[in-house]
Amino acid sequence: MAENVLTIQSREQTGKGAAKKLRRRGLIPGVMYGYKGDKAVTVHGKEFLKMFEDIGEHAIITLDLDEKEKIDVIVKDYQVDPVKRDIIHIDFLQIKAGQLLKTEIPVKLTGASKGVKMGGILEEYVRDIEIECLPKDLPEAFYIDVTDLDIGDSIHVKDIQVGEEIRVLSSPEQVVLTIGMPSKIAEPVVEEEEVTEEAEAAGEAAEEAAEEEDEKE
Repeated sequence: MAENVLTIQSREQTGKGAAKKLRRRGLIPGVMYGYKGDKAVTVHGKEFLKMFEDIGEHAIITLDLDEKEKIDVIVKDYQVDPVKRDIIHIDFLQIKAGQLLKTEIPVKLTGASKGVKMGGILEEYVRDIEIECLPKDLPEAFYIDVTDLDIGDSIHVKDIQVGEEIRVLSSPEQVVLTIGMPSKIAEPVVEEEEVTEEAEAAGEAAEEAAEEEDEKE
């Protein structure tokens, strides 16, 4: 199970006013779901953010509740302030050993696609894959090596290699990424002298045509 331990405290007061006071003190309000029902909690902002940056969104965390009880959880959801971009609320979901867990695992790309080197564009359509497995089998991420992908190639969910202990819930036909054609095709460069010669030839032809018309009249 998780070795990432985070201290949290129970909280009695809820509502917008109480939440604002907590945030001014550097605390983040949250809810722990599945713990004898649901429980309102607070976590120290800097401590949580440091761990969150190190382990990512989908890792298992052990919450030390009031320094009395340790509960294994994952971050179910979190809210971000649209202006300051600070995390202002966290939802934790309790997990239990031996009990199947449904969650989303991030897709991470490695390597440099040869198609991109030739001018292609890598387009990502899926950044997380929904799975079901036991907590002990929860992967950190699904890694895709794009080195050999050429222009026109694509990767689907069904192409991602997972262990037998993991059940993929996302649609197997869902496109994860493609190497698309360049958005603009380079136009041939025409030398200035060539342009001038063509312009002069066109001008002479126009003059000759005009003279012929004059003669007819």
